[in-house]
Amino acid sequence: MGCISFAAGLIQGFSGFGVVLVALPLMALIVDVKIAIPLVLMLGMVVNIILAVQLARNIEIRECLPLIVMSLPGIPLGVYTLKAVGTRPLEMLVGVVVLLTVGMFMFLKPGARKLSKGWGWIAGLAAGFLGGSIGAAGPPVVIYTSLQPWAKHKIKSTMVGFFFMIGLGIIVIHLFSGIITPTVWRYWSICLGPLGLGVILGIRLYSRSNVTVYQRVVMLLLAFLGLLLLLKG
Repeated sequence: MGCISFAAGLIQGFSGFGVVLVALPLMALIVDVKIAIPLVLMLGMVVNIILAVQLARNIEIRECLPLIVMSLPGIPLGVYTLKAVGTRPLEMLVGVVVLLTVGMFMFLKPGARKLSKGWGWIAGLAAGFLGGSIGAAGPPVVIYTSLQPWAKHKIKSTMVGFFFMIGLGIIVIHLFSGIITPTVWRYWSICLGPLGLGVILGIRLYSRSNVTVYQRVVMLLLAFLGLLLLLKG
């Protein structure tokens, strides 16, 4: 569990996303999935708090707001779809979409452009839907921010601001519904040390990279996560 926490912290510290998608399937191999889900969300919240403090000056509420607002109706829609369809087809669909998007970036290389607010609404709705259905809200927001002609600090801070708010809401629901048990708290305390070391190293690697390297690493991570979802589905 320590190695998984360290790797998840490293990836999230560098890219601003990935802790849930990377850690959840691996943690579920060690502990029951009903423990793994709240555990990984709580670990992700710790990382997002650290990154939010680091990037506080770069977080722009007006960029996060459309994503956050539209994620709210998307979450119950995702939960309903999960009950009607099931997890595996959705995971495969998301994996295919993510891999196609990465392929477009890698081979067609579309130029960055200023996207209208409508695309932010769509990305937020899709993120809420995926978060409610398979617990993977990241890909739509990562794709949306990566297409924008923003500096790497703004890309990362927008993702961190969004993941912080949506993660906080889900954790509050878990607390009041009794999903977060003493066992979850115990595993969480064990994982905090390795997670923190990973985050520190990830932040240092991020500070030494330029925007081109950052975007390429983000695309590679997306490819890995898309393939992971496809295979898991």
